[in-house]
Amino acid sequence: MSLRGLYRLFTSARVTVLLLCALAVLLLLNVALPQEAVLGEERFAATVEESTGARFFLVTLGLGRLSTSPVFLGFLGLFFLNLMLVLISRVGPTWRRVALKPRSEKGLQAWARLEEAFDGPLPDAWSPGRAARTLRGFGYQVRKPGERTLWAVKHRTAPLGFLLFHLSFLLLFAGGTSIYYTRFVGSAVLSEGQEFSGQYSKILRQRPIGPPPALAFSLESVDSRFDRGEPVHLAAKFRFRQAGETVVREARVNHPADWGPTSILVNRSGLAPVLWLQDERGFTVDRVVVPARMRSGPPTDITLGDSRTTVFIHPLDETTDFPSRDQLPATPMRFQVTRDSRVVFDGMLRPGNAAAFEGGRLVLEEIRYWAGMTIISERGGGLLTVGFALGIVGLIWRLLWYRREVALTWDDRRFQLVGRSEYFSGRFQEELGSMRDMLESGLERSGETDRDAKA
Repeated sequence: MSLRGLYRLFTSARVTVLLLCALAVLLLLNVALPQEAVLGEERFAATVEESTGARFFLVTLGLGRLSTSPVFLGFLGLFFLNLMLVLISRVGPTWRRVALKPRSEKGLQAWARLEEAFDGPLPDAWSPGRAARTLRGFGYQVRKPGERTLWAVKHRTAPLGFLLFHLSFLLLFAGGTSIYYTRFVGSAVLSEGQEFSGQYSKILRQRPIGPPPALAFSLESVDSRFDRGEPVHLAAKFRFRQAGETVVREARVNHPADWGPTSILVNRSGLAPVLWLQDERGFTVDRVVVPARMRSGPPTDITLGDSRTTVFIHPLDETTDFPSRDQLPATPMRFQVTRDSRVVFDGMLRPGNAAAFEGGRLVLEEIRYWAGMTIISERGGGLLTVGFALGIVGLIWRLLWYRREVALTWDDRRFQLVGRSEYFSGRFQEELGSMRDMLESGLERSGETDRDAKA
């Protein structure tokens, strides 16, 4: 087969459908087969160790990481190559179809003879100008290629919707690729007043290209409200630094704070006591802000000073309501202090209280709020939005405003009206019948200007 034959075969609709079917099967396998991203590394490793077949399909062929497997990427690459070549090959024919250039009079007359046409006797008031105005009344653009022939087209730009729809796939591909290679997801915990400059508590996804995003911001305040122990509102304000000024952004649940390509989503909060460790002479040895567990789990522990003193902060009792900001100065919290692994204090403290013990004392200065957040940085979301929008516009343009073409020829006694529609042939036949009735009666469609057909 020649190179031109291979090109025509690869850009055929059959190959496009086959590639789409292959991608659909692979995406179905992405749901049916165990995926490492869903199971986690440990469970996935246990799954593939159970059988040699599972290891071959999930690891060797890469179907356990199907979205990045060579099989999926190969078919995806073939699909987009097919798409680009189809677009290139269709630009010229589509542009020629869009151009308002009729066929020759001889060709239109031959068309009218070959296909079944609507016909009727010429009315007494017949004239080319009157016939042209009738066609314009149905929304057609009219040209007069000959003395006894009119050609008209409606929605002539509809084929451009085909190009626009297929172009949207390229934008979706570019946006998805950009997101994949630039997406970073990390989590962090900050207390009010604390600054962040890259101290992630956990990196959930490292971007394949480039380091983590360089961010510098501080947690200004947390607005956390509970009703009978259940969270009913959570918001946080962040202060970002930029040249010459600071900018405040607010984040709420499901409404992240955006800063360039980065979004900060606040998802949990709690109490953060500010602790001072002093020695026997009253000198401050250490000062820390500790984000403590709020309701359940083991106590939060922190080692202070010379590592001989450890403080355990117990969660609030299940029966204790989460304190509002005006209740923080009077909120008691339970602390346990060990020194050289020996318990030297175990009791309740309120802000402003101190617990004295052999070798020093622990001061609870105040209680603040802390917020847990997910930090997501990615580029390409705008391309996805534009791609989806263009795809919808292209479909509407192509399918709803579909192209219709008619030819009107006549002799001394009768006229013939023939047409062609891309979709909805039944409705188009009704439209042609209405045109024939208007032409036969010699009436003009109302609301049209009195313009003759262009030569």
